[in-house]
Amino acid sequence: MGALIVKKTKKTKVLFISYEYTFGTFSGNGVLAASTVRGFLNDDSDFDDDDDAMTTEILVVCARPTELEEELRMEKEDEEEDKGVLSVPVPKSKWGRLDKTCAYEEFATNVSEKQLEAIVKFRADVVLGVDWSSLEVYERIRKRYQEEEEDGFSPPPPPLTYLNYRVFTLHDESHRALEQRMITASTHVICLCINDAKFLRDAFVGGDDGKEMVVAVVLHPPLREDVLRDAKNALAREQPSPVTSTTGAKKKRNALTCVVRLSKEKEPERFVELVEELAKRDAFGDTLVPILVAPATSEFAEGLKKRFREATKNIPNASELCIESFLNATQLGEIYSRTKLNVHPCRKDAYGMTVIEAAAFGAPSLVCSGGKVGSSELLMENQGVFSFDYENKSVEALADFITNIDENRLEEVAKIGRERALAYDETEYARLISKGMMIPKERGVETIRELAESYANALIAFSLDYESRESVTIMTRSRGKDDDGDDVNIISSSSAKTLELEGWIITADNPHSMNTGIGANAIAKKALEHELLDAFPRVQLGRSLTSEYDSDDPDEMKWIECGYFVPFIGYKTEESKMSVEQRYIL
Repeated sequence: MGALIVKKTKKTKVLFISYEYTFGTFSGNGVLAASTVRGFLNDDSDFDDDDDAMTTEILVVCARPTELEEELRMEKEDEEEDKGVLSVPVPKSKWGRLDKTCAYEEFATNVSEKQLEAIVKFRADVVLGVDWSSLEVYERIRKRYQEEEEDGFSPPPPPLTYLNYRVFTLHDESHRALEQRMITASTHVICLCINDAKFLRDAFVGGDDGKEMVVAVVLHPPLREDVLRDAKNALAREQPSPVTSTTGAKKKRNALTCVVRLSKEKEPERFVELVEELAKRDAFGDTLVPILVAPATSEFAEGLKKRFREATKNIPNASELCIESFLNATQLGEIYSRTKLNVHPCRKDAYGMTVIEAAAFGAPSLVCSGGKVGSSELLMENQGVFSFDYENKSVEALADFITNIDENRLEEVAKIGRERALAYDETEYARLISKGMMIPKERGVETIRELAESYANALIAFSLDYESRESVTIMTRSRGKDDDGDDVNIISSSSAKTLELEGWIITADNPHSMNTGIGANAIAKKALEHELLDAFPRVQLGRSLTSEYDSDDPDEMKWIECGYFVPFIGYKTEESKMSVEQRYIL
């Protein structure tokens, strides 16, 4: 049996189980699953020590919609083993769903004896299981390992890492038992955003005895390979020519777009209502044109498309504004390259990959305020996205916001967002998954280890010159109640009662209240980034804004310190002796 392989020095074998992969992909789960596998295979980076170089070898087990003809099944098994993919036939009638009505039971029971034999023979070091629907397959594999152990075969079944692409219980309580079983069976949990990690911590329990706190590593999903390539090419075309110094070919940005699945949880009706309100105001014309990407065909989707067409019927080329065909990466890039503002209409979203995709092509997005859209953790307000209170403000207020937005501000926010979106790719995501499954290295964290307990509750805890190796400014980002009972987001321990620490902000920028040049900061930040990536399971690349001070007194100094936010879940102020060392090193 052949497996997908990248040749390096050491070999790490990964068994990747995903209900949706490359056969009839219908959601972001399949797209992200394919991105994850590509990331592992494309990781050809060199490690600092030759002894750390390794080979990533992957065997994928996925579902494949079919009518279950025996001949087709046998042909597919023989064909795909050579490509490192074992596809399991499931009823086509249940395809297109990821909730408990999908064919997850058939996914497990239809794994053939030949496939089980190949999986055990593969001798995986770790199993990555996408969502709860992968658990039954893992249980069958684990049972086969146990059977062989009874026959004298010694290696135990490989541990399971839970890749949580979607928290189903957030929207449907009937999935609670399924997701709890997945958490109990897993040694690590990796999810897409901090809100999901917090929900998993608060709603579920970990450990075999059900008494442990669920601590999830947060990894933002990357731009997929084809989108990243097209976005970089688009950016290159817009740059000035090195020969003539003329400006590149920038497309006119006048589109107000919405690119989400037309399903109720994505709340696309908010965009349609916005378009209806703007049409009443006669706001559309040469500088603003609405575009709805809407390939869905459900009754709900068709009703929204009908309303959109009615609202836009008087706009020139109205028939081209509602796009009902499925768009590939290049076609989506064409839309985003014309986009002035992309509207992400839902109040909550595990991530919202289209926000990052739009940013990669220079289009900022409007998201719901409150931080419940995962992509706004990477592209923060005014640093890639704008926010608006969908929860409490009217569609009329939303229309006012759209029509009054400053053009220069749009360009500034778009530029920052583009830089951040293009800085994170599939290979980096795969690397971070590996770190999330392993005990992190101790290099580069001696100072953090020494200072963590002493400064666990301080807002601005410590600051020295980075070159001294006692360089790291440590702060805590917290939320809780102050002495007056008011909510606080970032606060020092001296003015708070019960705080829930969200993570460490670590910066190599100029020490507090000292002038340091931008160039020196950039060098120090790069060095710190290198050490943090070796030391921690997750560093949210590009995330910054630790503290800032801007006095009205012209004689006082203005300063801003930026760094990396390393999240952790579940520790409170009274447990401050739970140091960074204990959380990340042990």
